Amino acid sequence: MELKAMDREITLERFTAIVDAYGASPARWPSGERRAAEALLAVSADARALLAEARALDGMLAAAPVEAPSGALVERLMASRPRPATAKVSSPKQQGFFRELISAIWPYGSPALPTGALAASIMLGIALGSVSEIAVLDGNQIAAASDEAEAGDRLIALALADITWPEEWMQ
Repeated sequence: MELKAMDREITLERFTAIVDAYGASPARWPSGERRAAEALLAVSADARALLAEARALDGMLAAAPVEAPSGALVERLMASRPRPATAKVSSPKQQGFFRELISAIWPYGSPALPTGALAASIMLGIALGSVSEIAVLDGNQIAAASDEAEAGDRLIALALADITWPEEWMQ
């Protein structure tokens, strides 16, 4: 049997799902389906029987004693909860100064991976630096390089239309 409320149809299967999920109290049912569920109750004996069973179950659950969780259970649950990466787990007394410093710098677990990557990049730089050819200049080469630099300076002055000419160009 189906009824329309607002723009939704409610079937006995959907009514069963609502009662199973939200209990026997219509106040806890989804507001968009509450009118249709109540209308189904008015015309369906099966829906009323389902609601009677749900009320009996709700009554038993309400009568059951509620115990506070034990301290051990609370500790287990708190220890297994997910923590943000920046949370500090222990006090500086439990960990040494350097461990606390490392965990403040790298709070994402073991610092072995970034440390290894840094060491590998340093070693690669040293290896590449040691095998590359570096020209060692002697005195004559330094003088030639200096003369080339002066000639370059003169060309730059000429290109920029510098009106002060070097004396050697006046000849």
